[in-house]
Amino acid sequence: MKFITFFVGLIVVFLLAYIASNNKKHIKFKPIFIMLIIQLILTYLLLNTEIGLILIRIISSLFTKLLEYAADGINFVFGGLANKGEMPLFLTVLLPIVFISVLIGILQHFKILPFFIRWIGYFLSKINGLGKLES
Repeated sequence: MKFITFFVGLIVVFLLAYIASNNKKHIKFKPIFIMLIIQLILTYLLLNTEIGLILIRIISSLFTKLLEYAADGINFVFGGLANKGEMPLFLTVLLPIVFISVLIGILQHFKILPFFIRWIGYFLSKINGLGKLES
């Protein structure tokens, strides 16, 4: 049943994108299917192999640690306000988002994020035949 839901959802998204397209004759289907196959292979490898599960655990622990740092910062700045019963939405949701956004901004400023984006785009452009920007 999961696979049927997946394929129906995929077909619906593709149909909506096709309907919304202004220039249907110039749609390149080959890169779309290549990237879809790569995504399915990566999904299988990450969810069904031991190495993939270890990689997911490592990434998950990294983000958990980042959210713990955000919580420590919130407790430091807002002190007793954060410790009274249920914390408001501002403290529990919005401030960690601000923390992660600032972290992304720092990575962008020091040209770390563009470096990774450039190389991932280069690698994907070699696979699907599109430009680095589109990849």
